[in-house]
Amino acid sequence: MVHGKRTQSNPRTPARPQKAVVHSLDSYLLPAPSSSSPHADPKMADAQLPTAAADPTAAITRLELRLESLLAGMPTKADLADMLADLHNSVRRDVEEVREEVVALTDRVSRLEQAAAQPVAPQPVETPALSGLRRLVDDLDNRGRRCNLRLRGLMELDPPERLEEVRKRFFNEVLGNDPHMAMDFHRVHRALRPRPPEGDPPRDVCCFTSYQLKDKIMQRARPTRSWEFEGQTLEIYHDLTPFTLAARRHLRPITQALRQKNIPYRWGFPFALIAQLNSHAITSYGDVAPFLEATDLPPLAVVDWERGDTRPLGGQARSRRPPRRQRVREARDPEGLDHPAVEHQ
Repeated sequence: MVHGKRTQSNPRTPARPQKAVVHSLDSYLLPAPSSSSPHADPKMADAQLPTAAADPTAAITRLELRLESLLAGMPTKADLADMLADLHNSVRRDVEEVREEVVALTDRVSRLEQAAAQPVAPQPVETPALSGLRRLVDDLDNRGRRCNLRLRGLMELDPPERLEEVRKRFFNEVLGNDPHMAMDFHRVHRALRPRPPEGDPPRDVCCFTSYQLKDKIMQRARPTRSWEFEGQTLEIYHDLTPFTLAARRHLRPITQALRQKNIPYRWGFPFALIAQLNSHAITSYGDVAPFLEATDLPPLAVVDWERGDTRPLGGQARSRRPPRRQRVREARDPEGLDHPAVEHQ
C-alpha cells in the first residue's frame, strides 16, 4: 500500500494593515484621510490611492504651513519688549520698597544713637523716704560697731608687733591700771586693707571689747584728744560707719559756727546733729536751711552728704600693692571727728 505524499502547507499570518503615522500638527493642518472599512470584501481589488510621498511639492507645502503656524505662535519683539518692561517695573517696585525700609531703619537708628548720646536727666526720687531708709541702715551698721574702738597713730613695724601686748599696755595706762593687768578684749586687728607704703599714715587698730569697758575708756579719753605712748601720739575714736563719718565731716562748718556762738550740740543715733538750743536737729540735708535759720547762723555752704562721695577728704587715692585676696577697705577720717570721744545716745 502506497501512501501518498503529504502536501506541505505553510500558512502565513495575514498582514496587518499599516497605520499611517500622524504628526501632532497634521491633524490641524491637513484634511483627515478617509478610512476604509476593515471588513471589506477581499474579492474586490484595492483602490489605487494617490500617495502624498510621491509628490514633493505637497510635502514642502505642508512643511511651510507647519513653520508658518509655529512662527505665528512665537512672541514678537514687541511682546518681548513688553515682558521685559513688566519685569523691570516689578523689580523697580521691590527695590523702592526695600529702599524705603532701609531709610526708615537708618532714621530710627540715628534717633536712638542721638538719644543714647544725650545725658540722662536725674530722675526725681522720694528724698525723705530715701534719707530715712539710709539713716536706718546706717544706724544698724553703727549698732554692730558700738563695742568697737579705733586706735589711730600706732606705727606698723617689721616684723609685725604683737597688738595684744601693745593694746594691754596702752589702755591700762589710759585707765591708770598696772601695765600688765589683764583686760577683757575679744579681738584686736589692723584695719582690713593692704599695708600702706612708707611715709603714709599707718592703718587703724580695731579693738573689740565689752560695752562697759569701752564706755569706761571713752570717759577717761574725753578730756584728752591725743595720748603720748612709747614715743608715739595715739588717738582713740569710736568705730563709726563711713556714712556717719562723711556726714559729720560735711557738717563741720555748722559745728564750728555753733562753737563760735557757744551753742552746745551733740550727735545722735540714728544720725542727727542736735543743738541744745530749742532742740533743733539735722537728720538729713533738707534740714540744714531750717536749722541755720532757727539757730540764727549765717548761710553756710554744706555739701549734700547723702548724694556725695563718702570717702575721706584728701583727694587722691593711695597707691596700693596688689593684695593676696580681695579685702574690704574701710573708710578713714584723716582729720578726726569734731571731738574724738563722742558717746552713743
